[in-house]
Amino acid sequence: MCTRRLLLAALALAATPALAAAPVYAPDAGPGLTPRGEKLVRGLKATIRGRQAQLDALPPPTSDGVRLTRLAELEQAAREALYDLDFDGMSLGERAAALGAAWTLVEAIDRRNQAALKAMLPSDGGWFGRSAFGEDAARAAWLITVHAVNDRRLMREAAVRMAPLVADGEVLPAWYASVVDRLAVLEGRPQRFGTQPVCRAGSWTMGEVEDPDSLDARRAELGLQAMEVRDFRPPPGC
Repeated sequence: MCTRRLLLAALALAATPALAAAPVYAPDAGPGLTPRGEKLVRGLKATIRGRQAQLDALPPPTSDGVRLTRLAELEQAAREALYDLDFDGMSLGERAAALGAAWTLVEAIDRRNQAALKAMLPSDGGWFGRSAFGEDAARAAWLITVHAVNDRRLMREAAVRMAPLVADGEVLPAWYASVVDRLAVLEGRPQRFGTQPVCRAGSWTMGEVEDPDSLDARRAELGLQAMEVRDFRPPPGC
């Protein structure tokens, strides 16, 4: 049985809602959807279509900043709806099938967003800074990137482009750190900044970090707070 466990959450600053950094989770493949599972997935589809219709009804975007912001609005609406699905009382197999189908819908949005973001990448090798693109668009670019778990090449390129912009505040430290750490988890490496909780044996816990004794020093150098227990919202199924 193939397991896809991409249980990752980005460290969020006070101005960034925790749900915005929601982890990506796809469970083990299970049996087919039950009627209850089908109902949950239909509800998620309806939410996504409704939000997409609202966005489509807006005037055409006049800038890449507006485009990015709208892309993120859809993926966040989809994730919020998925997190609100009620899986209580489902068997493990029933829940696995429903979660798999639900995440397929969200991941389809992610892939479209990734393609759109790559088409907008600054030609000078830069990134979507807060001054040039606006706070909402910069945050949207981060969200699309940190959820690009199927495109490690994009995540690597983004980390390189983001790094020079952290010192002057054009990219928030938490955004950069979460991309670096999420890529490390995907590649089976210890995290550098300790921003990514993982699901282990059904328990939501902090992932492995490199040189734990120096973790707080690395975080301070980047501009992050000292490591502490945070109230990350666990994904469905963990």
